[in-house]
Amino acid sequence: MDTNTTPDAPPLPLADLQTGDILLMLGEGPLSELIAWASDGAYSHAAVVADGGDLIEAAASGVRRYPLAQRIADQANYHFIDAYRMLGDGGGPLEPADLADILAKAESLLGIPYPIDQLALLGAIMAVRGKWPVHPWARLLVRVALDHALPDSTGGMVCSEVVYRAYAECAATPPGRLAPEIVVGARGTAPFPDIDWKALFDEIWPLLRPGGRQSLQAPRNQLNAMKSVDLAGLGEADGSLRPVSDDELELARQAVLAQSAHVVANEGADALLRTGAGPVDPKPNPRLVSPEDLADSPSVARLGRLMQRASAA
Repeated sequence: MDTNTTPDAPPLPLADLQTGDILLMLGEGPLSELIAWASDGAYSHAAVVADGGDLIEAAASGVRRYPLAQRIADQANYHFIDAYRMLGDGGGPLEPADLADILAKAESLLGIPYPIDQLALLGAIMAVRGKWPVHPWARLLVRVALDHALPDSTGGMVCSEVVYRAYAECAATPPGRLAPEIVVGARGTAPFPDIDWKALFDEIWPLLRPGGRQSLQAPRNQLNAMKSVDLAGLGEADGSLRPVSDDELELARQAVLAQSAHVVANEGADALLRTGAGPVDPKPNPRLVSPEDLADSPSVARLGRLMQRASAA
């Protein structure tokens, strides 16, 4: 799906949105780039349209309402924002009662105080996708992200989990009738993005637990001692880091999947990730649903692009 570079002309009007529409976007910064790369897609964040001109999303402060018009205007922090709509029976619109149930469930999640941050989202996606970068610093980062994604007792949510649960756990009958179908897609082959490592470490450092900081302290110290001209090809032949093997990454991945009871942990589904057979996951774990999973769901249709960052002159 090529949603990165081609804006809709004209952009989709805000007036065309309705309660329950799904908003998928690419945020600013290297962590957002990594989330999009890891999920073989274009998006790093998800939200659901509420009433009163708001959206509902997981943010650093918790699950919250946020003014929709303010988000659409925020070209400093988002590259683009696309809108999707859940399809009803026969591909038609959902009933008003269904939309009310979706909004009620989304509102019930407001105020959850411990949202899962973007580093945990990266770890969850890497656990599902199981594709490992070559770059030694990237491998170490993925290892830390997998540990960061291990479920805890806080009840925190990733952004796309809020959206998925608004549909899957709403009061519509029978239960689960509105759950978006999640398809196990093929692992992509896009090259690892050209990361601004200094910006990445600055972005993730406040998110790290003590063990993660200890693992990444040496490369961070090396970064801080470097001049910009020295950053080209950084880490490609770096022998100062402890190597992270595929086996180590796989063990960490399986720990996340086992604690999340996710269907991709079985060998048959894992093979389908490599071949791209694209089966429907019959019971996805909401915590491991990514923004790209929502975009690729056969249950939704893309409405258009609400915002595209203006190109630099």
